[in-house]
Amino acid sequence: MMPYSYLARFYDSMYPDTFSVRMVAYTLRILKKFNFEAKTALDVCCGTGTALRELTAGGLKADGLDRSPAMLSAARKKLRGRKVTLYRQALPRFEIAQRKGSGSKRPKQYDLITSYFDSLNYLLTERDLKAAFRSIYRHLIPGGWFVFDMNTVEMFKILWNEQPWVGIRDKQIWVMRSEFLKARSMTRLSGTFLEKQGRTWQRYDETHYERAYPNPRIRSMLRETGFQVKGFYHCLSFDPVSRSSRKFCAAARKPNR
Repeated sequence: MMPYSYLARFYDSMYPDTFSVRMVAYTLRILKKFNFEAKTALDVCCGTGTALRELTAGGLKADGLDRSPAMLSAARKKLRGRKVTLYRQALPRFEIAQRKGSGSKRPKQYDLITSYFDSLNYLLTERDLKAAFRSIYRHLIPGGWFVFDMNTVEMFKILWNEQPWVGIRDKQIWVMRSEFLKARSMTRLSGTFLEKQGRTWQRYDETHYERAYPNPRIRSMLRETGFQVKGFYHCLSFDPVSRSSRKFCAAARKPNR
């Protein structure tokens, strides 16, 4: 079963929804720090569309991309009435074409591309992560910005190592269990979801895998792709990332021609 097939129905009751709100505000602070004003944005792995809602509320014309039909369905409902285009495509390689009739064979380009809540940790090889960076690079205008967060191995060791967490709502219950796979710098997340349907409860199960990469290697891959790495922060702050950071945020710029 594809990840987020069932989780999509629970997602906005969980922490990721509020984290996306905070990350959009934080991203706009980063852009202000570097005196850049974005007018267009693409949210990669957009999920249920919370970040897109916040980006459009901030005055940006935004599109979203995700591989999960269930997440995109939830996003369409949330974004009803907003001029947002959603694309069903999967990382690492994606291609959004220019509008039909434009006569251009170049991919559609944006001022800003974002990817939040450790979505890029789902890419389990350096080859795939770098391929995603290249896809994102192609879809940025010269001078455009790429802002994203990722979990570090410290997150997996401390918070995602046999650490269960439970959530309860009137008609929903979820249990997430994690296991740190040290030899591979990965974690396995097993989710059990219960949803009340009439007088009975329906059970769903999903398994997710994430991999952490050394911060210096991520910097190198960004530079090898062509990005200028302008910021590498302890997430939601402007403090430099450290070995103890559990999540970082990177701000990278595509150079002007």
